[in-house]
Formats: sequence, structure tokens, C-alpha cells
Amino acid sequence: MRLALAAALMIGLTGPALAADPTPPGERLLLVPPANWKPVQLNHSEKMVVTRLYPPGQDENSWTEIVTVQIYPKSGQSARQFAESIIQYTRDSCVAAGPGPITEKPVNGYPSASVPVACSAGRNSGKGGFVLATAIQGKDALYVVQRQWRGPPIPQGGEPAFPPGMLQQWSAFAQTVGLCDTRDSRHPCP
Repeated sequence: MRLALAAALMIGLTGPALAADPTPPGERLLLVPPANWKPVQLNHSEKMVVTRLYPPGQDENSWTEIVTVQIYPKSGQSARQFAESIIQYTRDSCVAAGPGPITEKPVNGYPSASVPVACSAGRNSGKGGFVLATAIQGKDALYVVQRQWRGPPIPQGGEPAFPPGMLQQWSAFAQTVGLCDTRDSRHPCP
């Protein structure tokens, strides 16, 4: 099953929408990646599969926006616990962190939690940042999709220097994130 999840992730990222090949049956993480973004698999182990998507012309060292997809097979962590860990990580990694509220709502019948978090300046990078993380607790794994921006430091009480239209694009992207299961009619796949 772990291999099928990783294969489904990589197969789906090459097409217009992330929706796994119909074989083998199981859970499918769904999302529509931004146009022309390139996937790079960072980790593939029994404990996790991590893939990042970069905009054209950007990479690990030069990104301003990325999408990170994480799959944790047989995770004992809930979606809310993962969202809380994002807040704590940001507090530990940033000069100042500003988390928004954790939103919990079912996604296709699965427990889900989302949280936005701003970082004034990373302790290592010195750059400001913003992340919108969504975790969905499936039967087979915990699925996490994070969209991140980094740019100039965010002054205390100031606003991030987001590119025009970025938050609207992120909102539309977040609406595409879902989970389904070909084996379970309670979680139908499109």
C-alpha cells in the first residue's frame, strides 16, 4: 500500500490533476497542482513520502513559493495534532510567528485540519514566510499539503509583501485538496 500511495502521488503530479491511477485500489490524495510546477521527490521511506512542487525556474535554493505534499502511512497523529505541530515548528524557527486559527472540517468524510501561519523572519534564512497547511487523516495514512511563500522579513505589525493575487490563487488551490478511497463508498472518488 505504501508503494501505491507514493506511485499514485508521482503519477498524478505529472497530469493536470492529482488523482491516482485506478489500480491498485485504495486512498487517493486529490489536488490540482499549479500549472507548470515541477515535482521533486525528497523522501520515500516506510515512514513518509515527501514531494515538493516548484514554480518554473525555481528550486530548493531559490524558491519564493512551493507546495509540499507529505504522506505518513499508518501515522498515529491526528490532523489537528499535525496542524499544532506546524504552529510549534514555526514558533521555534522564526523570530516571531503569527498563527491563525486551526480550522477543522471534514473533507469527503475524513477528519481534516488547516492552519495559516506567518513567520516574521526565519532564524536561519532571515526571510519572512507564510504557510497554509492542510492535514487530512485517512484510514491508511495522514496526508498533508502545505503551500508556502517566503520573501522579505515581515515587520512587526506589518503586512507580508505577497505578490498580487497570491492569496486568491492559494484559496482556489486549497479548494482542490481532498482525499477519496476507491474501496469505500463513504469517501467516493471523482
